Amino acid sequence: MFKNKQRSHVVLISILISILISGIAFSYKISNSIKDMATTVRKNMKNTMDPKSPDTGKTTFESFSIPPNSKKVIIGTYLERIEDLNIKESYWSYEFYLWFKWNPNEVDLLGKKDLSHKNELPFSIINGDILKCDLVDRYIDSITNIEYIQYFVKAKSTQFFDVSLYPIDKHDLIIPIEHKWIDRKNIYFEPDTNDSKVSSRVMVNGYEKDNGIKLIEKPHAYKSARGNPKFSSNYKTDFSQYRMAVRIYKGGLSVILKLFLILYIAVLVTFIAPFSSDPSRYTVGALFTAAGGSYILASKLPSTNIFSLAEIINSFCIVLIVTMMALLGILPSLIFKDGIIDPFEKKMTRLINLAMFSFFILINTLLIYFAISYS
Repeated sequence: MFKNKQRSHVVLISILISILISGIAFSYKISNSIKDMATTVRKNMKNTMDPKSPDTGKTTFESFSIPPNSKKVIIGTYLERIEDLNIKESYWSYEFYLWFKWNPNEVDLLGKKDLSHKNELPFSIINGDILKCDLVDRYIDSITNIEYIQYFVKAKSTQFFDVSLYPIDKHDLIIPIEHKWIDRKNIYFEPDTNDSKVSSRVMVNGYEKDNGIKLIEKPHAYKSARGNPKFSSNYKTDFSQYRMAVRIYKGGLSVILKLFLILYIAVLVTFIAPFSSDPSRYTVGALFTAAGGSYILASKLPSTNIFSLAEIINSFCIVLIVTMMALLGILPSLIFKDGIIDPFEKKMTRLINLAMFSFFILINTLLIYFAISYS
């Protein structure tokens, strides 16, 4: 009997040490992973709307500086409405006013002298479709020699939304506009910072929006002649791209609790299960609840090859529930093998359960803290 007791003591101590080592190592590794993830997301967002930084993973342009013979065209936008935002399908549709001001003696912006572009819209929305475009106003001021044109545009843009930090993610909704046929050597867009704004009526379901906007001009490189015999095979040119960004974001801790409240309750039920007469009923129910949460997340997020913050939390809780189910199966058979439980076995069982619960609290706290702090 003594030998059996000694064996159970050794096994219990081994289980506790394994939990402590695994919990500490996982806490350290996952904290660094979330920190790096949040830092990368923040850096990529900054670079995208930084006029002096290349876009991550995009073709490098020739130069940030404006070419000496390039003529200025003032461009502005007023975002009137966001009709739809679909994070899972990576698109958003919207309506906005767009205007240009330029010197007609310097720039043929509308292609009046170019028969190949007659009656053609002079602008395009990069990675987007213009669903509707109405001419609102147009005039020429002969005294100041300024030509002005204004459009009302309805568009749909395809945009990659980085959901690494979902559900506390933030995104810049970007309207990227270029001239269709005149490159940056001939014109550059200067953002109209005075009149470019977002309507107070603009709302996005599930997100809050910043009051301010960001406007930049940035080169956009094309490295193909597209089969045109006028150019060499290594032809490369830059176009002036105007970008208007509206930042949307979700709240912090409250959003996490709202999304994972049921999941956290399921995990707590697992820790209560050892005090019931039939623990398996509680643990199996908790596992199905966690699996249901995983299914819901999959329906909300786009298919990617990375785990988002929400998926990490959900997966961790599933692993925790499965581990508790295994412990609830192993510990009683180990302790009651001789039909007797001694004080040391009681103490070790409590310590094992306490260690598991402590790491549940610690790891979730670290995940949320680093995601919010570094995003």
